[in-house]
Amino acid sequence: MKVITPEKLQDLVYIDEVRVSPDGSRAAFVRLSADRSANENVRAIWIKNLRDITAPALPFTAGRKDSAPRWNHDGSRLGFIAARKAEAATKAEAAIYVIAMSGGEAQRVVGHPNGVSAFEWSPDGSRVAFTAPVRVDEQTKEDVERSKLAAGSDEAVKDSWDIKRDKEQRGHSDALRLDPRIVREFPYRAGTTYLEDRWTHIYTADVPASFADEQKVKAERVTSGDTNYSLPTWTQDGTGLIATMARQPEHTTIEYWYDLVRVPTRDAGGQALVTLISNRYNHIHPLTSPDGKWVAFARLNAEQPEFHDEILAVAPAGGGATIDLTLSLDRSVDQFVWGADSRHLYFTVIKDGSTNLYRVSVLDYLIEQLTDLAHDITSFDVDATGRVIFAASTPGDPSALYARDTDGRITALFQPNTRFLTDHHVCPVEEIHYPSDEFTIQGWIITPPDFDPVKKYPLALEIHGGPSAMWGASTRSMWHEWQILAQSGYVVFFCNPRGSGGYGEIFLAANRADWGDGPMRDILRGVDLVAARGVVDTDRMALTGGSYGGYLTAWIIGRDHRFKAAVAQRGVYNLISMRGVTDIPFFNDRESGTTPWDDVAALWRMSPVALAPDVQTPLLLEHSEQDYRVPISQAEELYLALRSFKKVVELIRWPREGHELSRSGEPKHRVERIRRIVQWFDQYTALSPFGIVKS
Repeated sequence: MKVITPEKLQDLVYIDEVRVSPDGSRAAFVRLSADRSANENVRAIWIKNLRDITAPALPFTAGRKDSAPRWNHDGSRLGFIAARKAEAATKAEAAIYVIAMSGGEAQRVVGHPNGVSAFEWSPDGSRVAFTAPVRVDEQTKEDVERSKLAAGSDEAVKDSWDIKRDKEQRGHSDALRLDPRIVREFPYRAGTTYLEDRWTHIYTADVPASFADEQKVKAERVTSGDTNYSLPTWTQDGTGLIATMARQPEHTTIEYWYDLVRVPTRDAGGQALVTLISNRYNHIHPLTSPDGKWVAFARLNAEQPEFHDEILAVAPAGGGATIDLTLSLDRSVDQFVWGADSRHLYFTVIKDGSTNLYRVSVLDYLIEQLTDLAHDITSFDVDATGRVIFAASTPGDPSALYARDTDGRITALFQPNTRFLTDHHVCPVEEIHYPSDEFTIQGWIITPPDFDPVKKYPLALEIHGGPSAMWGASTRSMWHEWQILAQSGYVVFFCNPRGSGGYGEIFLAANRADWGDGPMRDILRGVDLVAARGVVDTDRMALTGGSYGGYLTAWIIGRDHRFKAAVAQRGVYNLISMRGVTDIPFFNDRESGTTPWDDVAALWRMSPVALAPDVQTPLLLEHSEQDYRVPISQAEELYLALRSFKKVVELIRWPREGHELSRSGEPKHRVERIRRIVQWFDQYTALSPFGIVKS
């Protein structure tokens, strides 16, 4: 059997965005892979025949950045978002395309100069609604052009040369407008980009029966102003769109202040926008029922959102009282879809280290658990019979497509990593539970190949971020990294300390104003438990974590000196300065329980950089230069502090990357990142790569 190495990351395939056709005969999904030569992450849409499950899944689109497959009402067409031209191969140029299932090439339906964010078909398949970012002045220009078009002016009709010239002029004007960049918004940057004072608005467009003249397809903006809207869901009669609207636009990138609204379309007879629900909750992802009577949505307490679960709820589509459906679970709902009968909602729940499938009746509110496995369901859809098609990771497979029939049987439909898994050793995962203070902590152990319980191995401790994230035996984003460390000769241990999601709201809030010592006790007690088995060489232990896990990594080595090596990734190290540079400052306030103006001393006491004089463990810092969630200045502060105290420390700066480097960064960067973690551990635990003890 071959060893899984860092480079093997580029051989793994993942499945996302599963959508079942209306007749249940096919499933469309996004296949994610890496192109080694181009150093790109590739997204293409594939189709799986559900009536003949022995038939292979087949590629359906030829693009490299295709996403969001959506079937029209009768399944005769599949729409998706893509950037098809070489000069438009960026997210900012993404447009909506359609392919007829009877055959033919993908046809561009409609786009937007600033790119299409997401879209949905109307109930009869004649139109699409989509979202796009647009400035207030751009809205004014659009309104003028629409007025000219309505008046029959020739100025509103543009040929390809006009469009090309407008695009070049637009790029030139934007470059001048941003030199220098004037900032008036808050927050003004997120992800890896600046927000550029654009607001997300809703557009609709007709979808032609043929594409002889695609320039006739004109998008109509149906919302306006300096606020943000979510992707809408259509009302059953097609005269309205139900969306969420930012109640306090200055908080929109934090996503905790959205009301539920009904937006009229051109067929609404002059109706105005109506607010359906506005209260102390944030409303997320509205979805109308097939019969048009209900709108389902997730809602989250906006006052202390970090310490509350997302609840699945419904309300009458025309307005009325909200009914909470999953409050009794004391767990967060993730994804949800309506059953074809409009009586049931299918949803996934993040719970106890796994993401499983549930169903709830909107008639009697009865909740049923449909799967109970140690898997992580990443996407799913339901056909008219109640059969569920889902993508999931398992301890033995990072991603595959499955079906759950109405009798509860689960069948694998497409396993793109079969050859890889046949050729490579996969180390087993063991689940453990142990007490820590008033809590029970869930953790996992992965042992090296040919594990011998009478031998002693170095330990690699992994710590998750969030802090409200949840890991489990099947966590897709970590599957490869954990296998690398185990097959490099380490016993791998990870757990969900207090503050993690998946264990109820009391556990979720248990690290408020205690990011360090409480969670550290939970983690180190797990380390002690694993070491007590006699299989760990306690003189050769290392740890790593990202984001909040980077914080805890730095905190632990400032408090405890048992580890011989540490790698802190994209971490928060100074809670005082972090407040002024992140795109989520209010998150910082709520988690720490204070602000720099209220109790700067408390924030300093909670900051790993304050422990710099006490650090003894050699530390590798990794940070992305375009990380606007946790800016690289956090790593620079800790690096300079440790250097001033003559500690062993190095800093790796990743160009072109943001906070999501480990999950969606350039393939070569992701491979190199893992390689450097293993090399740093090996350097200080007396191991060479793949478990050979240095003499």
